[in-house]
Amino acid sequence: MSSNDNTNGKKPEENGKVLAFGKKEKKSTVEKKGKHEAALKPKRRITIGWVFGMIVLILIAISFVLAPAIQAFVGQGTSDGIVFGKYGKEEIKYAYGNYFYDQVQNYANEYSGSNANQTQALYQIWKSAYDSTVLFTAVNQIASKAGIIAADEVVKRAIIESGAYDKDGKFDVKTYQDASAERKASVEKSIRRSLPYQMVIDDVGTVLSSSSEIDYIAEMASNGRTFRYLSLSPALYPDELASQYALQNKQLFYSMDMSIISMDSQENAQAVYDSIVSGETSFEEAATQNSLDSYAAEEGKVGRLYYYGLVSNFKNADEAVSLLSAKSGDVLGPFEANGAWAIYKLNSTPEEADYASEELLASVKAYLATNDSAIIDTFLADLAADLRAEAASKGLEEVALEQGLSLVDVSATPYNLGESQYMSNFSYTDNAGLLAKAASNEDVAKQLYTAEENTLLDPIKSGTSYLLVETGEDVQDDTMGSYITMFYDYYSGAQNQQDFSQALYSSDVFEDNFLTTFLNVVLGQGK
Repeated sequence: MSSNDNTNGKKPEENGKVLAFGKKEKKSTVEKKGKHEAALKPKRRITIGWVFGMIVLILIAISFVLAPAIQAFVGQGTSDGIVFGKYGKEEIKYAYGNYFYDQVQNYANEYSGSNANQTQALYQIWKSAYDSTVLFTAVNQIASKAGIIAADEVVKRAIIESGAYDKDGKFDVKTYQDASAERKASVEKSIRRSLPYQMVIDDVGTVLSSSSEIDYIAEMASNGRTFRYLSLSPALYPDELASQYALQNKQLFYSMDMSIISMDSQENAQAVYDSIVSGETSFEEAATQNSLDSYAAEEGKVGRLYYYGLVSNFKNADEAVSLLSAKSGDVLGPFEANGAWAIYKLNSTPEEADYASEELLASVKAYLATNDSAIIDTFLADLAADLRAEAASKGLEEVALEQGLSLVDVSATPYNLGESQYMSNFSYTDNAGLLAKAASNEDVAKQLYTAEENTLLDPIKSGTSYLLVETGEDVQDDTMGSYITMFYDYYSGAQNQQDFSQALYSSDVFEDNFLTTFLNVVLGQGK
């Protein structure tokens, strides 16, 4: 869930948000004082996968020295391996000592000492290891078809260059000689296994581009255009009209301080509600122990909200009206939400708005911009047309001064509709971000760059705002062109590798069963 309008000291831009569920993994139980705990969920069948998942989580929580402990357990307990998918006819399998196994160990070591959520950390470890294994498997299949092998001499040279036996930054013969046979075999196995993969990846990343291609991209990157603009936002909607709208729709802008408990089923929500109203547990304790939303850590406290920000949290909007007739301390529910069930507690009796307050007026304008946009859009469109006409005769700067608006200057920006990494774009040059948002539309982008220099354009819509944009001068930045020429092969190589990897992941021969396998086998959530 995200926080909503807070009429107690919040900034105007924070107004206009709505209450929405954001679930997190949390077991649902109600503590019964002096009695046994209520079973709010059916008991989960204990599986070997569940035990494994819990042991891994305990290992993470206790020491976070993950790799040795996790791998020792997995190696003993899953001799047949865990199949997460297929690439072609080859299984993407986790088994003791294989590539997937090594990747889990490597990523687990990266999380050593992390304060990350246990389940999230476990997911990231396995998902990263899985993705690496998928790519490794796919590339090795390509290498095999191409007849690429790891010759002994190449392996020897790779062992020397690997750093496994370095001392003071270079290969040390004595360190190598003193290494155990097991250590030597392990290093050689890892390198021999990885060489064909690395050869293919290196080849893809070192394909050189033609000089004509480099010159073309460098020229595009070095040619840019400056702009400046005024933003006409919903905040310009007249206060008297906003106050009038609120008076005509009083119910929407009643506010109340409240807390919430979010549950996954009506049965569980009813059990929690009953435990609260019977006095067996307090609302705050129940929220901390049972709520599935992000407010559980705050004993369910959400803060002060406008009524309109609550209505969307009800599947049946008519049920939300009951909040308006409640008083401070009342607990209401459970009510069905979108994919969840909610119990509410009012920490204050609903209050009618102060129709002259700045916070209320800002919230009304934010509400109109998203929920009744035609009203504000019509007003802003007319205002933009009027101010554009004034700017045509007075100039954009004069209009900005008269209206008390800030003129946004945008430095030279090349035409980069696709946001190519090889050149700059509005996300770097437009600090306010409104022109960048508008220019994501192809028609707008073409208009910006095909108009003559120093031209005042017709109003451009950007989200809920309108922009008065004036083109500046076309500028050539030879420094940027030189930079592209110098580093293009590097960027191109990285892009080639990224495109290559993406093509492998999106291949029809890739069967991806990671999520279901992770949940059912690793975390043991299967029935």
